[in-house]
Amino acid sequence: MLLPLMLAAACNGEPIAPRPDQPGGGFGSGTSDGGASPATSLVGVWQTVVVLQVPGDVQTVTTTWQFDAEGTCREIKVTESLAEGFPRTSDLACTWTASDNQITVAFVGGGSLVMEFSFAGLSPDRLVLDGFEYQRQS
Repeated sequence: MLLPLMLAAACNGEPIAPRPDQPGGGFGSGTSDGGASPATSLVGVWQTVVVLQVPGDVQTVTTTWQFDAEGTCREIKVTESLAEGFPRTSDLACTWTASDNQITVAFVGGGSLVMEFSFAGLSPDRLVLDGFEYQRQS
């Protein structure tokens, strides 16, 4: 009898997604327009590490995204290979904007990328970009 009452109290119709008035909520653009607040939910440094097994090798790919409030960004990838024994790094400058649940990145020199984003476990420190979870570094 107590369980249904607890469930009813827990499910009071409140949204379960981040709200703009909560940490990690709000998804505006990555730029500031005068007195408006930037997309604070995405601003910061985010990192993920993926381990890949390829024939004859194991590779670790560390991807770091840096999204600045001014609308600039960087994507840094460091690929380490057991077979090669030394890391390869790519560092790409970019600009970004976000709306709803999508972020659009335009790379300096050409090319663009559109990624869906969300926050895992409603945590402002666990960003999910196109299915990969990133941890906030700063």
